[in-house]
Amino acid sequence: MKIEPILKKMGFSENETKVYLASLETGLSSAQAIAKKAGVRRTTAYSVLSYLVNRGVVAKTLVRNKTRFVAEPPEKLLNLVVEIQSNIANVLPELEAIYNKNETKPKIAFYEGEHAIHNVYEDTLKERPKEILEWNTNAFFERYPRGYNYISRRITLGIKVRRIAGKGSLWDTRHKNLDKIELAETRIVPKERFDPQIEVNIYNNKIAFMNYADNMSVIIENKAIAEAMRQAYELSWKGSQRLSGSMEGE
Repeated sequence: MKIEPILKKMGFSENETKVYLASLETGLSSAQAIAKKAGVRRTTAYSVLSYLVNRGVVAKTLVRNKTRFVAEPPEKLLNLVVEIQSNIANVLPELEAIYNKNETKPKIAFYEGEHAIHNVYEDTLKERPKEILEWNTNAFFERYPRGYNYISRRITLGIKVRRIAGKGSLWDTRHKNLDKIELAETRIVPKERFDPQIEVNIYNNKIAFMNYADNMSVIIENKAIAEAMRQAYELSWKGSQRLSGSMEGE
């Protein structure tokens, strides 16, 4: 791995990189000797060395009343990394405020591959909404039969759900009877009307689409879009009550 690109990422300019590396090689030296080694003017080297002294990666001393410079041990660079992390942490709230300021522009996260669906479920837990509105698919049980304890983790966080699922699915045969335990309210509709391979979750200002067949998912974050989808869900919820009643009457 080349050193120069790493130093550049740490904020070193081209001249600062040259002078720093030259000071590492020359040991205790004058600004003129370091400038010659670095291939820069003496005045430039002196200015850069003063800056590097302030950053704590070069030391300045007097030898027989003459100014000399010597590079600090390279591990001192780690102090710069800590300083950068600390500075970023201090301004992060302000950056987040700027990032979230424009609520009209949707934020879209796209995932694919092995963890695509898992990422959505983890996001719902991280968001900790009061309620998740779900259009469910039986594919959940095919993908996470036992090893993924999402439902129990959601219950522990006190997150409620409303679920619409198809007749004959495990949501129907098993989980509808566990609604009280699972902080859920489940409505079952005819399979011929509703048997998707894609699950949809609406929570806070987000809508998530989970495509089990293609191992992909999308999370859209936008207040207006989430509200529109929430209204669509409420219409679906009312319709599911009528369809559930018609099945019971058959």
